[in-house]
Amino acid sequence: MLPSSTIINRSLRTYVMPALRAGGFEKVDARNAWNWRSECIWVFNIRAVGNYFSAVTGWPPASVCVWLGVYYRFIPRTGKIKTDEKGRVCPAEFACHMRSHLDRGLLQRDRVGTLRSENPAERSRRDIWWLDPDGTNAEEVARDIAARVSETAIPWFTRCTDLKAALSEVEAGHDCFIKFVLAAYVAGRLENVALRDKYTRLAEEEGLRIGHVPDKEKWFPLEGV
Repeated sequence: MLPSSTIINRSLRTYVMPALRAGGFEKVDARNAWNWRSECIWVFNIRAVGNYFSAVTGWPPASVCVWLGVYYRFIPRTGKIKTDEKGRVCPAEFACHMRSHLDRGLLQRDRVGTLRSENPAERSRRDIWWLDPDGTNAEEVARDIAARVSETAIPWFTRCTDLKAALSEVEAGHDCFIKFVLAAYVAGRLENVALRDKYTRLAEEEGLRIGHVPDKEKWFPLEGV
């Protein structure tokens, strides 16, 4: 009998990979994908919840979350980022400047409803796809993720690639140091001097308030903020 991870990855390759390629992704495997644009890099990642999360919540460890990220090339960054065999930069999703996730369309009530009663909030979350330990429902899950890629992920990536739309999305977010820094960079790229200066000032003020003295050349990464 095939290992469950093999069964799950086979289904992801069959259904999710074509949806990603149709959306413009150039480098795709069962759980990761990258798309290189002139201003940014799209990053797609599927990762299992793992054994610890499973022990705490009751979700099977093979269950997955789907993460989206956009990495802006024009934002200075310290440290090394891995590259592929063609020398293309392949940032991790968690290193991206814009981040989001997908919610499942499947109800999965018959499975999620079995989660133990001391974790009632877990039964209402939609950001995890339940995957049976033996991979029985892998095809159903993969089909649903593929649908979410086409309906939700690709439009989100497209919005974030449009810097004016991205700036509007950043501005609508909760005020914080990271918001101000990102808005300053994007506004600067758009040559909107007034907004760039506004968010630079706000970033400097907030950085000093929280004890994180900003370096204008190396505001990212923002570890410890």
